[in-house]
Amino acid sequence: MKTVEELREFFAKDRYACALTGAFIEEVSEGYAKVSLKIEDKHLNGMGHVMGGVYYTLADFAAAVAVNQNFDEEMCVGLNGQISHIASVTEGTLYAEATVLKNGRKVLFVDVRVTNEEGKLLTQSSMTSYKVVSK
Repeated sequence: MKTVEELREFFAKDRYACALTGAFIEEVSEGYAKVSLKIEDKHLNGMGHVMGGVYYTLADFAAAVAVNQNFDEEMCVGLNGQISHIASVTEGTLYAEATVLKNGRKVLFVDVRVTNEEGKLLTQSSMTSYKVVSK
């Protein structure tokens, strides 16, 4: 498994999630990733709440980090994603925690929960990834 610094360097190439959106890798362990995003004005919809796509992007990014921790050996891509919006916020920091529920031969199932800094559950996602490269 790569270190958090190695994963930050590798995922810096994910220009949409990191450079444009502002996602940041906080923690990693085997089959787990925690990423964050400080809410800015660019993340808000017309009603002044975080746009749904921001939550999905953060959840998708967390899942990608959780399943691609050994990128020299194998790579996974998103196959399917489902998100349930439970609550919304207008400011603060979002945290997405991704946990691999099953790492199969070709398919991985990931649970992702997005919360705010108080731990309030905002979204829950089920993500499926597919192993495309294996060395």
